[in-house]
Amino acid sequence: MPKVLIVDDEQSLILSLKTGLKEYKKQFEVFVAGNGKEAIDILESTRIDLLITDLQMPVMNGFELLAYTFSNCPQILCVVMTAFNTPDIEQKLLDTALMKLVEKPIDIDTMIDVILTCLKKKETGSDLPGISLSNYLQLLSMEGKTCVIEIQVENKDPGLFYFNKGQLYDAVYDDIRGEDAVYAMLELSGPKILLKNLSAENKIKKTINNSLMTLLLEFAKTFDEQKIIQRDNNSANDISHIPEKFFEKNEDNIANQETKMAKGVTIETVLEKLSIVNGFLAVGAFSPNGEPVAEYNISGIDLDEIGGLANDVLLKAKKTAETMELGQGQMIHIQAFKAHIIARCLNEEEDDSVTDSDKAHVHMVIILKPNGNVAMAKIKLESVIKEIASFFK
Repeated sequence: MPKVLIVDDEQSLILSLKTGLKEYKKQFEVFVAGNGKEAIDILESTRIDLLITDLQMPVMNGFELLAYTFSNCPQILCVVMTAFNTPDIEQKLLDTALMKLVEKPIDIDTMIDVILTCLKKKETGSDLPGISLSNYLQLLSMEGKTCVIEIQVENKDPGLFYFNKGQLYDAVYDDIRGEDAVYAMLELSGPKILLKNLSAENKIKKTINNSLMTLLLEFAKTFDEQKIIQRDNNSANDISHIPEKFFEKNEDNIANQETKMAKGVTIETVLEKLSIVNGFLAVGAFSPNGEPVAEYNISGIDLDEIGGLANDVLLKAKKTAETMELGQGQMIHIQAFKAHIIARCLNEEEDDSVTDSDKAHVHMVIILKPNGNVAMAKIKLESVIKEIASFFK
């Protein structure tokens, strides 16, 4: 039988809900808790299917409870009771509304509807309202929290999100800071999160100028593009088994590339900007027919040959997109055993088959390690390819 845990410090509400839900005892079992600590005790001893929690509670609040749930029970469906819910806010929740909000005060009929709807979705396996990192960050912003969110990943120093009165001020992950660190942490798979207080004595420098929602929307857009790009698996197989020789480490090559300092602004110096991406191996610029023009390479990878093969796959994907009447294809992402390979086309012509001298048409290929930050690579690639476009006119 499904088990539902309702967490709220208002005893009158809890008593009312327990009484009103009795007639559904054959459909689901109800557990109640007065704060996050009591809720965690139940979660550690009972397999809960649906968690419904308030945010503002003594001893341990709902934010701390959700952080625990995110890190330890990610399969649990989550519903948050908040006084700040509006249709606009719920529409803005990303990740296909992975977490549901209900407005307080909540009546018994609404609670019954929420429970039955969520349990039905869980049973059918569709649109499960769990919790995601982006949802959690949005809640902190909506509630005007001042705090630090620690992102814990195995074999890595913790990443940090700094909030000041609901505004995302700063973010740090690995050697990255600011907006790039936000994107890097959003892409992490299976992290744990910990909520920490931020005292008034901690002066945090504001390094992030865009709003949290802007950053989340940009990340979501990139993530959606990545899923669409992966549809052409047959084309991807053309270079998914890259010969070992392409990945043999060449110490002389690495030394030469790392000590190379070009004078003035060149294609190489612009390409070098992509080297800040976690897991970067190499990047190259190519003509539309796959001829190498410039590269920045800190590995022994034969970028000319891999780039040429990736360029062929990109052309096939572009043709496929046009056949499907999806418009001009712009990017492919190949996730191979030994690397991520991303190829991007920028063509300023409306007709993809035309290349004029005053219009840029350039292809770029970036290669990352298997654990490289794909999301940030795609975001950086967008700005770099536009910057080098002038070299192709």
